[in-house]
Amino acid sequence: MKRILCLFIIITICIIGCDSEEKELIDASSIINKAIEASGGKSALRSIKTRKEEGVSLIFIYDSLFRTKQFTTLKKTGGKYYYQSPTYQKKYGEKLVFATNGEYSWTQNDGAFAPYMQPKEEHTNRNGEDYPYLFGLDESGVKTVFKGEVEENNEKLLRVDYIDKDGKVEEVYFEKVSGLIRKTRAHIETSQGRAERIRYFNDYREVEGIMIPFSYESHFPPREVDAYLIRSIEVNKEIPDASFEFPKSKELNKNEIGGLIGSYFSEGKTMKIFEKKSKLLIKYPNKPEKELLIVDQNLLMYRDGNGDGSRVANIQPSQMEGKAYVDITLRKVTERWVKK
Repeated sequence: MKRILCLFIIITICIIGCDSEEKELIDASSIINKAIEASGGKSALRSIKTRKEEGVSLIFIYDSLFRTKQFTTLKKTGGKYYYQSPTYQKKYGEKLVFATNGEYSWTQNDGAFAPYMQPKEEHTNRNGEDYPYLFGLDESGVKTVFKGEVEENNEKLLRVDYIDKDGKVEEVYFEKVSGLIRKTRAHIETSQGRAERIRYFNDYREVEGIMIPFSYESHFPPREVDAYLIRSIEVNKEIPDASFEFPKSKELNKNEIGGLIGSYFSEGKTMKIFEKKSKLLIKYPNKPEKELLIVDQNLLMYRDGNGDGSRVANIQPSQMEGKAYVDITLRKVTERWVKK
């Protein structure tokens, strides 16, 4: 009887010990450390200073292929990122751009005639941390919390929540067996308001000693899926910092600025362009004044609206038969405003 009791106690201790060990191993820190090793190890990952990727993107709207384009992506340590592909509508420029120099973000989309700065709330600041977001989390004030195990597409995933200083949460899902990042989920600010973004990373291959996904998708429920298939990757090739900087706008002289300032009329409405504290602004009736971005003497731009539904307006000054006017294109609609 005593032997049976002792055997029972020993087995119980072993079971408790194994359970404790399992719980100790499955925490945010151990999951991230496993991902680092699975991705090639800290030394190999840290050795990658630049990446250039080329491939094709496929945009689906409600499961129907909307468009497909070639793309080029540049990445550099310090949170620097540049994405470029041909524009969908040629009349709005020759390319689509999404970029950041690590401190601010800028873009050129289908509705913009030239690149423009994005508001601060649309800039994702990772304090120099690049994909796969495995290093410097504590130093950046990012708290990581293991939230449990889920199953998706016949895979077991371990969810770790990344919580930044402002309380924003990004869910990061690691494949339990391989340790690699398989999915992320977060809410982001866009020119059309707050949006849910779910990203999937697939087809990992080894490049210069590190594992890189050659296929990834961004889902924006309920309607859009952006898929990216990488054709080639180059690492540690020289990429100038200037590639990530916002293009410098032209400075207009006093005569050029003076020619823009004034009141403009269109179908009984009045709009004003004026100078204030060395800045050029625009004012519509019953709308707050907006600062104008000067691209050159032939193009000005400003952000119309705030949050959901906001768009970039393009202003093209011109003259006809001695009369000054501006054409303002917003949401694919162009209005002509004649200067008084």
